[in-house]
Formats: sequence, C-alpha cells, structure tokens
Amino acid sequence: MSEATAQDIPAAAAAPSVSEADIAQQERRRLLRFLLRLGHLLLATGAAAGMVETTLRRVAQNYQIKQFNTLALPTVVFVNFADEDASLQIEFTAEQGLVLRFDQVEATYELARDAEHQAIDPTEGLRRINAILAMPPPHRSRWSILGHVLATVGIALVIRPTADVVGAAASFGLVVGVLRLLSRRGGIVNTLLPMFCAFVVALLALLGARHGIAGSPIYVLVASLYTFLPGGTLAVATVELAYGDIVSGSTRFISGLLQLVFLMLGMLTAASIVGLPPERLLVPVSDAATRSWAPWLGVLLFAVGHWLHYATTRRALPWILALLFVAMAGQQLGNALFGGYMSGFFAAVLITPASYIVQYRFAGPPSMVTFIPALWILVPGSLGLIGLAELVGNDRLAGVENFVTTLFSIVAIGLGTVVGTALYNMLFEPVFERAGTMGDIMLRYLKLRR
Repeated sequence: MSEATAQDIPAAAAAPSVSEADIAQQERRRLLRFLLRLGHLLLATGAAAGMVETTLRRVAQNYQIKQFNTLALPTVVFVNFADEDASLQIEFTAEQGLVLRFDQVEATYELARDAEHQAIDPTEGLRRINAILAMPPPHRSRWSILGHVLATVGIALVIRPTADVVGAAASFGLVVGVLRLLSRRGGIVNTLLPMFCAFVVALLALLGARHGIAGSPIYVLVASLYTFLPGGTLAVATVELAYGDIVSGSTRFISGLLQLVFLMLGMLTAASIVGLPPERLLVPVSDAATRSWAPWLGVLLFAVGHWLHYATTRRALPWILALLFVAMAGQQLGNALFGGYMSGFFAAVLITPASYIVQYRFAGPPSMVTFIPALWILVPGSLGLIGLAELVGNDRLAGVENFVTTLFSIVAIGLGTVVGTALYNMLFEPVFERAGTMGDIMLRYLKLRR
C-alpha cells in the first residue's frame, strides 16, 4: 500500500507542470491570433502591406518574442515566431470583403498604437478587435444618404460649378447613396455595384441630356461616381510597387484597374442604349458662368458629406477639412505650374507629409483617415478622369487614349505619395525627432519663460 502511494506522488507532482505547459501554449495561440486579426484590420484600413508588417513587428517586440516574421498580402497575413522555449509557431489566415468605416479605422490605429507602446493582454486585444467590428454606425441611414448627396454636390462644385451640373449631380448622388446603402451586406453585390451604378447614372444622365434636362453628362457622371473611382487602391499599389512589394502592389493595381473597367462597361452599356452624339456630352460653359469661390465651397460640402456618409469622428473633421484645403490649393498651384495632368502629383506631394505630421506630431487622426478624402478630391479634379467619362462617346480610339490618361493621372498621384513620404522621412522626421512632440516643445517653452 505504501509502495503504491510512493509511486503516485511523482505522478501527482508532474501534473501541475503539464497544466502550466498547456496554459502557456494557449497563451501563445491567443497571442498569435491577436497578431493575425490585428494585421487583417490594418489591411482593411487600406494601409500598404509593408506598413502592416512593420506595425506587427513593433507589436511583437513588446511580447519579447525570440524570433518573429510576418508577411502581409492584400487578403492574407502570415505570422511565425519562436517563443522562449524555441518552439516555432506558424499560422496564416485569410479574410476577404472586410470593409471598415472611418471611425473603425481610427479605433484600429488606436489599438495598434497601444499595442506598440505596451504589451497588452492578447485576450484584451481580441476583445477590443471584436468591439471594433461590432461598432454601430454613428449616423442613421438617412444621414448617411444625405452625406453622399452633399459629397457629390461638393465634387460637382469642384469640377464644374454650374446650376445644371450641380442639380443633376445631387439627384444622382441620392440614387447612388441609396444603392450603396442597400448593398452593405457585401458579397458579389459589392463587386458588381460600381458597374450597376455606372449603368444607372449614365443611363439617366444621357436620357436627361437627350431631352435637354442635364447640360453636361460627363461632369455629372464624374461627380456621381467618385466613390467608385479606385484612386486610393491605385495610389497604394503604386507605393507598394515603388518599395518593392511586387505581389501586393500588382494585386492591388489589377484590382483597381478591374474596377475602372467595371465603370467603363456600365457607361458603355448605357451609351449603347441611348446613343447620344459626342457633341452633346460636354456642353461648353463660359468662365463668366462659374464662380471662383465655388470649388472652396465644394470642399467644405464634401468634408461635411464625408463625415456623414463615411462615419468619420468629429475630432477628425477639422483635420480632414484642413487636408482638403491643402489638396485643393496644391492642385490649383500644380495646374498653374505643370498643367492639369501633373496637378494631382504636385498636390499629393503636399498632402502626404501633411497627413503624417497631423498623425504623429499633433496627435490627430491616422494618416489614412485624412489622406483618403483628400485623394478623392484630387482624382475627380484631374483632367484624366474627364477622359474616362468620354468613353461613352462614339470616338472609341479617343476613349481608349483617355482611359490610359486616366490611369496615368491616378498613378501620378501615387508617385506623388511616394515622393511625399520620402520628403517627410528626409526633411521632417529628423527635425521632429530632435524637437519631440508638441507637448515636449511646449514644456521646454514654459521652462524658458520661467
């Protein structure tokens, strides 16, 4: 009896060690799951793959992981690391169709910033991720539709501030806003939505022009369909290709190009049904009929509409408005210096470091929150997008040339983003590192006053 008891004692003593190993293994799995889901949220914000990988590496340093590596693609995140016991953990996950509102984008970057500064508990991190995904829209549906109408009117005031274009753009902006609201469930509906909206808007605009209701269908099309123009996707793709992320960059570029093709197919189908002569697509307007203050009013309306439709937080609205004014001023200056096709490039060079300065030095919203709306102002304002709408005309050769020009204009904005990022890293970042944050500067100033 005593011998059996003596044999049972080591087994009982070994039991806690097995339990502790299981607990440690579960902690590692939770940490791995947290890193993977955080990477997916960052990808859903529209950030470049290289930025996502850099953020995950910084987060991993707080957990004292011995060896860590990650690979981010537009829809897939790979993570592997070796813990203290040198056991290798490898896992990947894929999630498609995740679209975040701008308030969720801000919450995602706030979580990433907290995880970079301190090792938060993986369970708490997963809870915050679930809370971000479950955030209810801050505005009701009718306010979201109104926001889309205001944003569409703002774009119309920027590209052609005349009463007929603005009125038609407001009507079609209402139609597109309702269609976007009805397609929020995702799936194949979101994939075909750009083509369907382009068909509906082009059909109504061309029929109105035939009966003398709308003056210039081209400008109405551009203003109403601005949300489907893949300027952000192609700009990020250009940045990734410039920094050597060939797989991610080419994937995004093809995706953006396909969305442009969808828009073109929708407009071509409507044009084939209506059959409007090319001279009716663009009605010339004298300079006396336009107002110099109209584009600036359009920027203000666009900012308010963006806040309502894309659920931007209130604290981000002033920063977005400031970046929009910088973008508009830069585009007009670039147009005066280099011409319309390079105006977007010059403006992107200005707004890219400005968005980084707002995020890192003024504790403002993430750069993606302020940069993307400014990009949506730049893309319709470029002359190349007028060429995209000209595909509905009868001159197909000119339409193809204008389609290429459209791609060139958007890629030029992406190159401006690359140059702006390089300027920030070379000129602004070293100065800010020596000066510190705005809070540090104010403290030093107060000490000198004493």
